[in-house]
Amino acid sequence: MTRSLVHRVIAGASAAGLALGGLAVGGAAQATPTAAQPMFSYADGWRVERHVRELADVTGDGRADIVGFGDAGLWVAHARPDGTFTTPVLRVRNFGAAQGWSTTGHVRTVADLDGDGRADLVGFGDAGVSVAYAQADGTFTAPALKVRDFGAAQGWSTTRHVRTAATVGADSAAADLVGFGDAGVLAASGRTNRTFTAPARLSDSFGYDRGWRVEKHPRLLADVYGVTQHEIVGFGDAGTWISRWSPVGWFMGPPRLEIGDFGYDQGWRTDRHTRILGDLNGDRMKDVVGFGHGGTWVSYAGGDGRFSAAALKVPEFGYAQGWRTNLNPRTLADLNGDGLQDIVGFGYEGMYAAHGRTDNTFDAPFLLSGDYGVGLGWDERLPRLLGDVNGDGRDDVVGFGASRTVVTLS
Repeated sequence: MTRSLVHRVIAGASAAGLALGGLAVGGAAQATPTAAQPMFSYADGWRVERHVRELADVTGDGRADIVGFGDAGLWVAHARPDGTFTTPVLRVRNFGAAQGWSTTGHVRTVADLDGDGRADLVGFGDAGVSVAYAQADGTFTAPALKVRDFGAAQGWSTTRHVRTAATVGADSAAADLVGFGDAGVLAASGRTNRTFTAPARLSDSFGYDRGWRVEKHPRLLADVYGVTQHEIVGFGDAGTWISRWSPVGWFMGPPRLEIGDFGYDQGWRTDRHTRILGDLNGDRMKDVVGFGHGGTWVSYAGGDGRFSAAALKVPEFGYAQGWRTNLNPRTLADLNGDGLQDIVGFGYEGMYAAHGRTDNTFDAPFLLSGDYGVGLGWDERLPRLLGDVNGDGRDDVVGFGASRTVVTLS
């Protein structure tokens, strides 16, 4: 099973409406917290509007470490096999608020940019893209400006453009730098010698000049055809558009409207609904998942390059059941190590889950953990994320609480 090096933060807590939605609170035995340590918490000065916290394997040992872009710079706490973390260490005196980095003006993330199996630090800053490469001993190289593009000085902004790092080509183990700009999509390909190609245009579509807006149209990169390369997936006005790789040259073909759903014209809104991708049935192709009005909608990727019609697969986790994007984090994670992505949502009483099945169905949602819920004080100030902390192939829960970072192993 191929697992990502990086596990994104999800923040917030569930509205009390969840308690009225009929979700089961029995069933499987509820998980209990494994560890609680005073680090990266609200009491330690960490704020979602100022700092970035992620889980990523920065040493290549198969365990997800805590990576925090704080005030003084980049902090790391390494994961241990027992589900605890080492004492945080300030690894890089850069990428922090003290050096001028902000969540509103810059993008900071982690990705394996040289193909060595360790997640590196990436900062889309003012002058361009700065990188610090992870070393085998847990340290990082000195940050260096690697690409003089994708920065504020070149006209890029968080309000108009999307920037990320992902392996878009099938011929490289190193992640690439990708930006959805004004005129289209640009990418600088990562190399194993720790350099990048010059930014080149991947697509003339999906840009600001073609009507795509950050506040209306999510755009993602995902392997929707199971061929180890990422396609562009854009949730536009008319529905879900996908651009596949051209058989000749390093660029994408013209976008096609693959799914006439999940778009603005069908009533999907970024302030009400969450749309993501994940392999729900184990066929290695990423399916489209939308937490919409009536519940969880899914369109399955097919081997012929087509998708099934969007269908309501789980009548829960939706707006009608009381879920809200600013309060109710919902995502996908492999909780039981079977290679299938499961639905995860944080409710009033705790964390709910619905396990995926190979027959394109889900188990009934149930209360997996009686922690991390708004009823226990978890709110939008306290992020929760999922990743494999102890290296056993199952995604665990890490919650940055009021005074402790809490871990629950799956």
